[in-house]
Amino acid sequence: MVREKFCNPLLLSVFICALIIYSNAGHVPEKDSFKSIIPEEKITNISGYISSSPARTSKGTYYSCQMKAVYAKDGKLESVCDGNVKVFIPSDYVEAFFPGKIYSGTGAESIIETGSFVDLEGRFSKGVFFGKKVLLCKLESNGKNNIQIIRAKGRLKFKRMMYSWGKAGGLLLALLSGSREYTENSVAENFRKAGLSHILALSGMHLSMFSGLALFLGTKLRRKRITLIFQLAAVTAFVWFAGFSPSLLRAFICLSVVLFQGILSLEKSDMLTVLCFSFFVQCMISPNDLLNTGFILSYGALYGILFTGEFFRKLYGFCFPKAISSSLASSTGAQMITLPVSAKMFGMITPVGIISSVFVSPFVTLFIYSGLLFIVLGLLIPPLCGIGEFFMRIQYNLISYMVGFFAKVPAFVF
Repeated sequence: MVREKFCNPLLLSVFICALIIYSNAGHVPEKDSFKSIIPEEKITNISGYISSSPARTSKGTYYSCQMKAVYAKDGKLESVCDGNVKVFIPSDYVEAFFPGKIYSGTGAESIIETGSFVDLEGRFSKGVFFGKKVLLCKLESNGKNNIQIIRAKGRLKFKRMMYSWGKAGGLLLALLSGSREYTENSVAENFRKAGLSHILALSGMHLSMFSGLALFLGTKLRRKRITLIFQLAAVTAFVWFAGFSPSLLRAFICLSVVLFQGILSLEKSDMLTVLCFSFFVQCMISPNDLLNTGFILSYGALYGILFTGEFFRKLYGFCFPKAISSSLASSTGAQMITLPVSAKMFGMITPVGIISSVFVSPFVTLFIYSGLLFIVLGLLIPPLCGIGEFFMRIQYNLISYMVGFFAKVPAFVF
């Protein structure tokens, strides 16, 4: 069985590509790199369309995102430019319309989200533009970005609803949209120390939950093909709303392949082949992801689960019930492959994550499903929002206690 896995031609191709890329033997070309006749060091203003959801930096003073650049200035000369550029926008401007974070002094004109046209004043540093001031921000319908406007306003309304749920809403917001503005810093840090960072990072776990929910609802249609189409539509809607992070894009490609095979009544491929296929597809459509830590950890973790899962399931099966042994096997496989990456990138490894995932993940799953239920009930019957917040707070307190308990286990620091 192991020999067959190693002889998989797609897997061998992935190993060769990874070896070339991560040993610096080959250069990863940037997709649609920034181009301007004005030298970067002289650019004082840059404007264009935001092409990814702004994500708050660890210190919270900036939000980072990708911009499709259109114009550049050096103070006197203005020129057209082209390509993608990573920009940092001061938090005050991005959070100007967020609930509980009104900054009237910024004079913000519109929501800064995917599709917004933004004019920034600042400077370039090491290929990244650091904005000091937002001179212009527009999120207007021009016949092309109506869907992006719906998404931006929908995410803002969702933030406002979750804000009314307090700390529990902050965690649910992070789990459903990737926005961590309202997640307690202490809780987020405990997730990291407990080896549970993958739970807060949108990935295959979240996508599989939405797929499972869509499958449950779709079975009422009593037609397999329509059910699969319904699943595909549901996960596409979730990824569109949450944003294409590297780990979520990986999960989306993998799941889409599996669903399309079912829709077209094709023979199902084994998941290792699907994972390899996803690697090459993502490399083609988003080569910038290749050097992203989330990308490396996402593929490494799933490979570890697929490659070692059966061995550890049998090993743990001697001591634990099937459900527990299966969960432990998946957690162990993921940790084994990603430990070297974590040690290199973060300077620490957290073996306790093998155990903490088994205990915390089911409660987080229940937390998400409960949140979705109370969101729907709250929209249909607004008075139920208060009841929903009460039950979500109870679950949140339990999760934060469990995560805090595992976070006390010392990590190995390098």
